[in-house]
Amino acid sequence: MRFILLFFLYIFWGCEPSERKIPKKTINIAVSANMQFAMRDIALLFEEKENIKVEIMIGASGKLTHQILNGAPFHLFVSADTLFTRKIITEGKGIGQQHIYAIGSLVLWTNRKDLKNKNLFNLLTDSNVNKISLPNPTTAPYGFQAKLALEKAGLWKKISSKVVLGESIAQATQYIYSGVCEVGFVSKSVLFSPELKNKGYWQEVPKHLYEPIYQGFVITRWGQENNMKACTSFSHFMKTPAVKDILLKNGYQLPDKE
Repeated sequence: MRFILLFFLYIFWGCEPSERKIPKKTINIAVSANMQFAMRDIALLFEEKENIKVEIMIGASGKLTHQILNGAPFHLFVSADTLFTRKIITEGKGIGQQHIYAIGSLVLWTNRKDLKNKNLFNLLTDSNVNKISLPNPTTAPYGFQAKLALEKAGLWKKISSKVVLGESIAQATQYIYSGVCEVGFVSKSVLFSPELKNKGYWQEVPKHLYEPIYQGFVITRWGQENNMKACTSFSHFMKTPAVKDILLKNGYQLPDKE
């Protein structure tokens, strides 16, 4: 299994689709940045069970959507919301219905020891907090919901000058971890990863301040035309108890139904 960061996308696009030869037993999956750690475990289990290699492209859901709409060779798209997967379907680049696989949570996180056990939401307007990390609301669903939460709380206009936008959850998280930003908004799932578990201090954003983050996946038109059998196998695998267990361990909630 190979993880490829979004900013290396041009390498993947180095030749025309007709020139790319993808083994029959390989599927390429576009995965939202918040799901990268859970998907790592899911892909490993799937590879062992089905003997199908999984290659993953990590990025912001909006940017991955743009790539798929322009013909990127992904078999499936695992998004951070349902709006982008719906767009893939309505634009004719996805088949059937999308499947809701998880519900995400938005949190405020800091890697500063001096901010531990303080109300991070109240600290956003504090003069000692100079930079606040936020995934880009245009391309990252968690960034969109973070901005919505700030607007509902009446804080957006007060702190917008402090906001540092990350291209995705991954970059927004890095800004906080490295100390570029004192605090910021990330997905709860990222903080359950082995790399970040027990790092820093986080608080959940009150649920009434943002919309439920239903996360969906869809088989692409390209996937249908290039190994639909493997796509169907992965789609079914995403609904198994083993995958649900991984999602719960990574801080997600499970939907009552798809």
